[in-house]
Amino acid sequence: MLRFQRPVLRFCWRLVRSDAEDLAQDTFVRAFVHFERFDPERPVLPWLIAIARRLCLDVLRRRKVSTRLETMPAGEPPTPSPEGEASFREQLSRLDRALADLDEGPREAIMLFHMEELSYRDIAAALEVPMGTVMTWLHRGRAQLKRALDSVPPA
Repeated sequence: MLRFQRPVLRFCWRLVRSDAEDLAQDTFVRAFVHFERFDPERPVLPWLIAIARRLCLDVLRRRKVSTRLETMPAGEPPTPSPEGEASFREQLSRLDRALADLDEGPREAIMLFHMEELSYRDIAAALEVPMGTVMTWLHRGRAQLKRALDSVPPA
């Protein structure tokens, strides 16, 4: 649990924000209860992400509102000046809006690949889709992000 707690929590945080800690904890409880379903030949993290994803989607369906994707900062920005920090925060905000505009599949694939550093195979297992679909989602999602970020001038 200690090894996978942060990636599962970050994944839940990005999808539902307010209930992330509870959902991450529920993920591990559900994994423990259903451990006999785990295939020891496969990696653990995609299995846990798949469980977390289903729990998050259930919460989102119950809320019946669109959820804005929030990114969790990895730390303090390396810019010492207030102007630099404001620019950094604006860039994060633009990226956040562009990610939120992506469809669910491409958004999740991009988050898992670029933020959690999962392989295509692990993303396919976590999202329960073929690996070709993951590659398509990543390609289309990156292209859409590039268009969105290129079209919006910085403030």
